[in-house]
Amino acid sequence: MNRYKLTATALAVGMSMSVGNAVAHSGNSAAGTPVCLESNIMMADSQNAPFSNIPGPGRLLEMNTTTGERGITVSNPFTPGNIGTGICPEHVSCAAGSPWKPTGNTSGGENGHAYLTSAAQHALIEHHRDGTAIKTSPVWPTSPSPHGGNFGYVPRILGNGFMPNGNIAQTVCDANFFNASNSTPFGPGESAVDPATGNPRPDNSSWMYFPPVYSTPERGANGRVLIIDQNTMEAIDEYSMPRDDDLPYANDPRWNCPAGVLVNDEGLFISMFHGDAVFVVDWKAGIGKHSRGVGSNKPFKHGKSLKLDKEKNEARVIRVIDLSNDGTGDTSNPLNYYDAPYFDSPKRRDNLRAIRMSEDGSLFGTRRSRSRDCVRGEAPGASPQGPGPACNPSVFRQHIFVVDPGENHRTGTLALDPGVNIIAGVSINRISGPGCDYINPKDPVTGVRPDLDACDVETLYVGVSAGNAGCDKDGDGQPGPGHPANQCFVPGGTVYEYLIDKAHQDGGPMAGDGSGRCNGDPNDPAGNTGCAMPIAQFDWVNRGGAVSNPAIGPGDIETVDPRMVMHIHEAYNQ
Repeated sequence: MNRYKLTATALAVGMSMSVGNAVAHSGNSAAGTPVCLESNIMMADSQNAPFSNIPGPGRLLEMNTTTGERGITVSNPFTPGNIGTGICPEHVSCAAGSPWKPTGNTSGGENGHAYLTSAAQHALIEHHRDGTAIKTSPVWPTSPSPHGGNFGYVPRILGNGFMPNGNIAQTVCDANFFNASNSTPFGPGESAVDPATGNPRPDNSSWMYFPPVYSTPERGANGRVLIIDQNTMEAIDEYSMPRDDDLPYANDPRWNCPAGVLVNDEGLFISMFHGDAVFVVDWKAGIGKHSRGVGSNKPFKHGKSLKLDKEKNEARVIRVIDLSNDGTGDTSNPLNYYDAPYFDSPKRRDNLRAIRMSEDGSLFGTRRSRSRDCVRGEAPGASPQGPGPACNPSVFRQHIFVVDPGENHRTGTLALDPGVNIIAGVSINRISGPGCDYINPKDPVTGVRPDLDACDVETLYVGVSAGNAGCDKDGDGQPGPGHPANQCFVPGGTVYEYLIDKAHQDGGPMAGDGSGRCNGDPNDPAGNTGCAMPIAQFDWVNRGGAVSNPAIGPGDIETVDPRMVMHIHEAYNQ
């Protein structure tokens, strides 16, 4: 149990430096005034309780990873003050109280602007890097609410990123979500109640599952990656599920709810939220006259627009990286399952989110694994009850997956620590200032670091909504206090930073106490002493800004509900 005390002390180093102010800035700020700076973190905060202690419409938060201090805050652009401008076209709602709920965020392009998605209103908003909104995208053919309203309807847009030709890749997921009121209704004889209150749940079959999200083959096949013109923000092309039997991986059920994207010289990598797999697509094979690249995209004829599901836009899949197992055939590994050739395991549900790649080509991503299938009816308050007892946070085995270059299966994990839960966003960049100070502190007399190369490394930053690394929330040497079924599960979000070399991955000789023990079971403290531990924790501290919770004041931590975590990129010309 000593490890938990040491971990809590270590995290305090990062926390003590995580202070700053939330400031909104104009779109014509002068040189040298505050803007989102290159290599800093920009994190989408959905502001959902109980993970956020200041519930709201959503926001983007910057963190200076050099100093560990808070940067600017990008606030909801869908407000009455923007009605009548390009920020509030007819298909979005800007009345008082309208939600934003940002998910994906990317930056760079011709001007270094940020492009931030709204899961609530199926729109993409272009921003100056000082946080000022510029304009909102026109209606896309995937929109479930082309006339506004219908907040949170599915399909939803999730992660995004720039293509090498300057276009934007934007994932679109069609699935059932507990907070999407156009999800599939309960089946005959089904219902659910909130166990805490006894009140009936809305007519949404997602409540038959734990966690309350799931997909179907039909909805899965409706997922896609839209290609967006950087300047007009119109949808100009797409990569849809391959259906033609002559195409590789045609009708593969693992194509289900595209979530995260990245591009390298091999192809476009697309993570599948309900597929537990990453599809690698030949993005060049999908280029048409409308999507050649910035400055070369041919406009559609007047009155015409992108038509979905054309055969020519079906994705040409190069390979599929399947995260279901580590390729060893080891059935004793708690993270492994085997369901080939039909890929129909219930464990594929509610899985992959964001993905990132290190300089050597290793793939990392958020994976929300469970120890149980948690099939229909095995959810708190669901009726009729499923074949087993209701699932709860004790089933979580969430982690960052690792795939070595060129491999098609999982080769390692990070943060299987049972105190790290509800993971979503992930990014890779150079080590932070607080992280460097922790692993390689300066000599108090000479001011020189003992290892001049230790901090010249890439590290991984992950956004978690229930952050309790080390599982000892109060530092008393015992797990918790947390959820009754899982003392390690403590709502309240943050961003952790990890070393990513093999020795520091879960079970490695430099991870935790070096014992190699890391199974993710919250009821087995001795089995997790060898899990990777963060080298820094980044929290957003209130410095007097008004927030929705009057109990939060100056010096208090504003807990977050992270979605995508991005490192800010400069404009192409820089």
